[in-house]
Amino acid sequence: MPGVQAVQFDLADPQFPASLVDVDEPALPGPDWARVEVLTGGICGSDLHLFSHNTGPSPTLYGNVAFPFLLGHEIAGRVVEAGPDCAVRVGARVAVDPCIPCRARGIDPPCANCARGWTSSCLNLDSRVVSPGRSLGFTQGLGGGWAEQVAAHVSMLHPLPDGVPDRAASLHEPVSIAAHGLLRAPPAEGDPVLVVGAGIIGLATLGALRGLFPSHEVTVLARHEHQATAARACGADHVVRPAPDNAHFAELAELSGSRVVGRRGELMLMPGFPYVVEAVGAPQSVTESLRAVAHHGTVLLLGAAGISEVDLTPVWYKEAALVGSIDHTVDAGSAPGLAGGPSRHSVDRALDVLAAGFLPDEVVVTHEFPLDAYRDAVATAIDRGGANAIKVVFRPCG
Repeated sequence: MPGVQAVQFDLADPQFPASLVDVDEPALPGPDWARVEVLTGGICGSDLHLFSHNTGPSPTLYGNVAFPFLLGHEIAGRVVEAGPDCAVRVGARVAVDPCIPCRARGIDPPCANCARGWTSSCLNLDSRVVSPGRSLGFTQGLGGGWAEQVAAHVSMLHPLPDGVPDRAASLHEPVSIAAHGLLRAPPAEGDPVLVVGAGIIGLATLGALRGLFPSHEVTVLARHEHQATAARACGADHVVRPAPDNAHFAELAELSGSRVVGRRGELMLMPGFPYVVEAVGAPQSVTESLRAVAHHGTVLLLGAAGISEVDLTPVWYKEAALVGSIDHTVDAGSAPGLAGGPSRHSVDRALDVLAAGFLPDEVVVTHEFPLDAYRDAVATAIDRGGANAIKVVFRPCG
């Protein structure tokens, strides 16, 4: 069987935990699977946690990951082989949902969550059926986004609109993350929204809000100047830069019609923003999101935070809701903007957002690398401020 290149997380080198390896072309696990040539594979913030250890570990998920595993779960490409029962034709450009729930694994009857339509919460992600990992990017034998090829079940394939170019195509994954999260607990009509973080998840959330919930005023808290510039280009109503002594809380208070309480830099808004999206995952950003939320408001946790020390006082003091969200699924709810009909998959909603230009790739895709420059690519993605990086992508076959 011919070989392909892939980046593997294997801890083989004490100086760098991943290696460029040659692996077999991924075989099709069943007749309803396809083999996809990867045109674009994004580097996700959750990937960077493996390299920079900046958010705290998530040991509860260790059993859902193969070792070693092929990296890359933000994937778009072109079908080069399709099984006899795969409805997607060879040559089609596709976005790949990396989740491998019951249907893709051929588990019948499906688990209780998949039966409810909650495929992002599949109870068999650790079953090791078909694959030892929970999703593409964390498994073996199926390829990944940091590889030349990947295998995917027909249910994981979503046709790419003509309006989404190859270099933008892997952006569907973070936008889908945001769309699913927003539909898990939608903001009330007209409520102002605060997005904490202007990396790719924060900007993807801004794009999803602009597409799905266009009536909401959005404030973005951006750490770096190049992120602030990108947030403005993507349509933020207000952009705030954080200050080391939390002096920016005064600006947030003015924007939300609040006042600042607390002392010695330990500040909280009263009341605050009715809806806050945490889009970083670091302890400081989680604490800041909770302190900025209004009474009976919602904090949507999209930043993949792990074990860390945060201030939970606002959860009970303000009776706020902390809502978690992961991955991609069919969301039964609807949104007032485009792609807002009920029972649409979050990846398809994301592709509509991208095709409409709410997350322009010329703004957010700042760096492109071939696979053999994987070390430089990861270093660039980690050094957001110095490299002015937002979204770093691989172009294995682009």
